[in-house]
Amino acid sequence: MRNRPSARFHGALLAVAVFALVSRLPALRERPMHCDEAVHAVKTGMLMESGVYTYDPSDYHGPTLYYCALPIAWLQGARTFAETNETTFRLVPVIFGAGLILLAVGLADGIGKSAVLASAVLAAVSPAMTYYGRYYIQEMLLVFFTFAAIVSGWRYARTPSWRWAIAAGVFLGLSHATKETCVLTWAAMLGGIILTKLWLHHRGEPWNWRSGIQRKHVFAALAALLLVSAACMSMCFTQPRGILDSWLTYAHYFQRAGGAGMHDKPWYYYLQLVLYTHNAPGPWWSEGFIVALAGIGISAGLRRTAAQPLWCFLAFYAMLLLLFYSLIPYKTPWCVLGPLHALIILAGVGCAVLFQLTRRTWLRAVLALLLGISVWNLSQQAHRAAFQFASDPRNPYVYAHTSPDAAHLAERVLKLARMHPDGLDTRVNVIAPEYWPLPWYFRTLRATGYWNAVPETPDAPILITSPDFTAELDDHLIHQYQKSYYGLRPGVLLVLYVEENLWNAFLERQEAAT
Repeated sequence: MRNRPSARFHGALLAVAVFALVSRLPALRERPMHCDEAVHAVKTGMLMESGVYTYDPSDYHGPTLYYCALPIAWLQGARTFAETNETTFRLVPVIFGAGLILLAVGLADGIGKSAVLASAVLAAVSPAMTYYGRYYIQEMLLVFFTFAAIVSGWRYARTPSWRWAIAAGVFLGLSHATKETCVLTWAAMLGGIILTKLWLHHRGEPWNWRSGIQRKHVFAALAALLLVSAACMSMCFTQPRGILDSWLTYAHYFQRAGGAGMHDKPWYYYLQLVLYTHNAPGPWWSEGFIVALAGIGISAGLRRTAAQPLWCFLAFYAMLLLLFYSLIPYKTPWCVLGPLHALIILAGVGCAVLFQLTRRTWLRAVLALLLGISVWNLSQQAHRAAFQFASDPRNPYVYAHTSPDAAHLAERVLKLARMHPDGLDTRVNVIAPEYWPLPWYFRTLRATGYWNAVPETPDAPILITSPDFTAELDDHLIHQYQKSYYGLRPGVLLVLYVEENLWNAFLERQEAAT
């Protein structure tokens, strides 16, 4: 009898994780590949085919995203980059997003089972968590490894041991090998511990958080952090320069974070993103329900300090992390996932607190109804974001996204290449300052060249260029071409040049097919 509640709890949490997994799996190939997704897919393809990873301290982040995609590609039977597809890569964040929900079980004795289940449901239906849980970028992995480190730290606080100390170090090392912004989460964790201690002292409620912590365990955690990070960044120490570059790179990232770039946003950008957005004539978007519940959770965390030290830590951690991200001028919408997930955990606490404060049965029924309606609304927004408005700029989570027109361009080029006598060896020259994600779409073409200026001899059966280059390109061309225009992403056009004989053959086949 004693095990039944625990079994029901674990079963319910597993059911929520399965729901998150199943709801994010459909149509992974439908949304056009974002520029960043395409870059990371190409980098993964290089790793697949060469067996070598070299860290670039100026961009692209760490390699864990690429490493995690390799087993999926192998299980799908892909041995070359050309044999992969969008599903190959987008399965990675889908799996980690579902795993993130299961991780919360480690906090059950710190925030309560009801809070864990409530936060799991909110994480499963959050529009931002759902949308970027289908995005082949590092953010979901960073949130997963960060939260795993927090869970491991809490388990160590409950039962100090080598196992949990090393686990915390391993996950911190993986977070560093995922994305450089992990230092913000580390600072928020450390700040959360310090502020919790100071807050307890201010309230006259002593909390000896260092009791049980052994120096040898701390050194073991640090050693695990450095070893795991080094092994990942150097590809098992075969590229040792990556270890040093992974730390020297912060000079570059601190400069980028200072602003004066196209990604600069006001300090309130992330708050606005989750509170309310309405890009007419589209629908409105809001995760304000989560923020409101998180506010209750923060208030409860600051009140129930010594009795619930984890609540207090999470309150300070979430506020600090949101503050750190907000103060940096350089902002992209997917970076909201870290602060948002911290708020989701606190929202689970807030939900549990509301039910604790509501004693009467009928009031609890009303509260459950209101919460259910809000969760249903979030799930509808999540579905809209992930499917109906997946690449629509009216979706606030869509950011400089590839136009469906670019996928049509790629499809047209592939059809033309197959009609040419050279087939997939047909020469395709891309001459434009902005052309990503075309290298992803042209991964099966074996004779594609890329230039950011017009070469001396640009002629090829198929050319793709920028409107800014057409006048100069026309002066250099020998053959006759048919032109057509395609949108790459908002504000970026491309011009497709098809050699006249190839174009006429294409039209004849089209007419024959109809």
